[in-house]
Amino acid sequence: MNPKKYSLILVVLALGSGVICLAQSPSPSATPATNSSFEELPELKASEILKPEILKGPHHVVREPVPTGSGMNQFTIDSDFGPFEANGNQMLVQRVNEIDAIARLGDVSRGEEFKKSLIAAAKSPLNSAKNIAKDPAQAISNVPKGIMKFMGRAKQTIKNVGKGDAGDGDTMKQAIGYADKKRTLALQMGVDPYTTNSILQKELDEIAWASWAGGFTFSAATFPISGPVGAALTVTNLSSSVESLLRDKSPEELEQINRSAYRALGASASDTERILRGGAFTPTQSTAFAVNLKSLKGVSNRGAFVRTAAQNSSSEADAVFCTQTAALMSQINEHTPLARIAMLGDFPVCVAKDGSVIVALQWDYAAWTPGAATLADKMEELAAQSGDNKPVTVVLSGQMSPLLQQHLQSRGWTVQERAVPGPLK
Repeated sequence: MNPKKYSLILVVLALGSGVICLAQSPSPSATPATNSSFEELPELKASEILKPEILKGPHHVVREPVPTGSGMNQFTIDSDFGPFEANGNQMLVQRVNEIDAIARLGDVSRGEEFKKSLIAAAKSPLNSAKNIAKDPAQAISNVPKGIMKFMGRAKQTIKNVGKGDAGDGDTMKQAIGYADKKRTLALQMGVDPYTTNSILQKELDEIAWASWAGGFTFSAATFPISGPVGAALTVTNLSSSVESLLRDKSPEELEQINRSAYRALGASASDTERILRGGAFTPTQSTAFAVNLKSLKGVSNRGAFVRTAAQNSSSEADAVFCTQTAALMSQINEHTPLARIAMLGDFPVCVAKDGSVIVALQWDYAAWTPGAATLADKMEELAAQSGDNKPVTVVLSGQMSPLLQQHLQSRGWTVQERAVPGPLK
């Protein structure tokens, strides 16, 4: 593992593996913690921590062992459509939601009306744009973030095929029309149109194709919604403004909007392009990250958070951490006005206008580890910079071990667990 490439995760791993953590270290006058006082990360049990509807549904069950490394609860989901891995609480809810959506879309595709629409689609003049519209999405199975390049690749294909062809403009409109139909369909189902779930993408492709080219009439309102369906976009903290952007804007338009947003936040051109085209952030995550940071109006040094996200994010888990941590910061800013984001290495920390220090983290399970003491020292130094020893508040999306809470509270820190609605009981 490349230390620099994964430094964001390593820094954030504080809570679980000893690089940094939310826990407070002993004050300078206190006796330093001994090795025996630290704890090992536990293996949790799905049946003990998850809401019943998340643990098991008509088409899935979450396996009982839940390792807690890397700041994320590690889930394995057995489903009617094969096993799924979910890195973290947020991804678990999304995958469970997607499994339910796959089942419902599968029911639709077995209907007679749908089959007739497929036949009509094959005879439709729109069929000429079928490969242009569908191939990039199919590439998701091999390139997890391939959907990011959907319209760019479609445009390039159209350019090459249509040179000197008077119908080129129409073909382009057809490809865009298909993409719009698929995006609308996904949002009707309450799922992310840019999900890396290749099975769901295939189902969305089929229904969108029959609707776009074959005249198939589909509405999510035509069948009952139950269980966790529709919860994913809410649980992952997507605001209505983000959902509107996903619905109304193409990937190319989102890219332009987000590029302007990141540059306005103080990010460099190269860092901005890494976010937009680096492969870790989907269009949904890039948009949510930008919107969350933009909501922190007047908060200085936001560009530094973009920089560390751009330079160190190499996976979907990294992108989720950045997006949800920014969402927590936005949530905190509503009732405790923030002044700036301070970077401790690659680790973003909030400093409020009153000088207090707030650690906001997308984190599933936090324990008292050697890294906890290391970060705590740094946090206390930051809080003491003004000479007033300002208070420290820790806001965690998930849960903490009892020992970690004890160490935090014994130092006078304020603790808030489960700051983000999720799958936990």
